[in-house]
Formats: sequence, C-alpha cells, structure tokens
Amino acid sequence: MTDLAPTPARPAAPRRRMPRDLPRFLLLCLLSLVFLAPVYWMISTSLKTEADAISSPVQWLPRHVTFENYVSVLTSPDGNILRWTGNSLFVALAFTVLHVLLCALTAYPLARMQFRGRNAWFWFILSSLMIPGIVTLIPTYIMMLNFGWINSYHALIWPGLSGVFGVFLLRQFFMGIPRELEEAARLDGANSLQILWRIILPLSIPSLVTLAVFAFMGSWNNFLWPLFTVTDVDKMTLPVGITTFSQRYVTEYGKLMASTTLAAVPALIAYLVAQRFLEAGLSTTGLKE
Repeated sequence: MTDLAPTPARPAAPRRRMPRDLPRFLLLCLLSLVFLAPVYWMISTSLKTEADAISSPVQWLPRHVTFENYVSVLTSPDGNILRWTGNSLFVALAFTVLHVLLCALTAYPLARMQFRGRNAWFWFILSSLMIPGIVTLIPTYIMMLNFGWINSYHALIWPGLSGVFGVFLLRQFFMGIPRELEEAARLDGANSLQILWRIILPLSIPSLVTLAVFAFMGSWNNFLWPLFTVTDVDKMTLPVGITTFSQRYVTEYGKLMASTTLAAVPALIAYLVAQRFLEAGLSTTGLKE
C-alpha cells in the first residue's frame, strides 16, 4: 500500500475589513441630507399649489407639480423681481470688485513691506473682527443719512468695503510668494504698485477668486442693511423684495419659495464657476515661504 501524502490545508480566506473611509463617507452623507433638506423643501414647495403648500399632514412630494408660482412671481404687478435681481447683481458686482481691490491694497504692505509697527497694525486690524456688525448698524445709518445716501446704491456698496477677513486672507497668501520675484522686479526698476499689479496679483488668482466669491455671496444675501437703508421699491435688492410675498396677515408660501429659489440660482452659479479656485485658494492660504 502506498502512503497518500496529506493534502495541505487551504489558507483561510482573509476577512474583509471595513474600508477605513466608510464611516467618514456615511457621516458626510448624513450631513449632506441635513443641509440639503431645507433646499429640497424650498424647491418642493415652489412646485406646489397654495392649497398643497399649507395642507396637513405635510406633503414632501408635490401632489400636482405646477410652475404657476414661478409665472406669478415673474409677472406679479406688486413687485418687479427682474428689477430687484438687476439691483442685487449690480450692487454685488460693484461691491465685489471694490472690496477685492481695497483688501489687496491693504494686505500688500502688511505682507511684503517692512515698516515700524507693521505687526501691531495687523493685529489691531484683525482685532476688529471681535466687534459685532450689529453694533455699528446705527452709527453707519446716521452717517449714510448725513451723506444723503439713503435710498441709493451708495448706501448698499460703500459702508462694507473694508473687510478684515479679506485683508487677512490675502495677507497670508501674499506671504507665501517667494521674495526673489519681487527683488528681481525692483532691480528692473518696478515700483511697489507695479510689483503688486504685475507679479503679486497674477500669482494670487486663487485667493482673489476665493475672496471675490465670499464678497459676492455676502452682498447678494445681505438682508438687514438693505432693509434699513432702501425703502424705494425700484431700488430694493432681491432678498428685501421677496419679503413682499409675506404680508402682515397672509403669506403666499408657494410664491415665497419660488422667489427664494430664483434668488439662490446666481449664488449657486457663482460658486460652481469658481469652485476650482476656491479649493486652491483655501488650501494654500496660510503657507509661508
């Protein structure tokens, strides 16, 4: 009889381990649902009839999808939503351009120039972030009243141009640019403004776009200040104008949500267009040479 060699035992199949990023992925999905639920409710209500919008129990899905609310908002004789959109667009674009320019002119000497008290000035400017904006509301309103700028675009653009966050963001980015480029430009006879315009700003496109998006969205969504300074219907911005659909005794929820959806579209487009620059600007801000 021949001895049969024992067959080697098969190695046990390795256990499938849970991917390391799975809990993080599930957490992000849960947070996404929390943040997207109000957006879904806004869009869903805008597609309902007024009876379905106020019905009980709550209807998460529109029973009868209708675009009547959007048509009513765009053709309403009580308010010109296209005019309000134009006002908001003009104010937001003008504010964004001037804000980015002013912050760049302030951040450049704080980051690239050497002068006595530079760090002290920077920390003094940065400390103003601790002052709540509501504290300066009445003094700023009195100033606009003395200038005669109430019910004008000047009151919506000029008061908020000096943004401390923008100065901090650009200063941190400017400090990461190699000084050799600036020194070579000075050897070629360039002055400080030429260096800022031709070297610093072209290399800082991601941070400039990031600041521009923040400034645009902040101005576009601003509600409290335009509510105090503009009472003329033709000069209202969109966030203030859409409140006309919520009257003292009656609130038309379908029209209110339709106008809110239309107001969110430009800000969403601005974010999607500048998303690549936002990621680059926020990831590199704070790096130093």
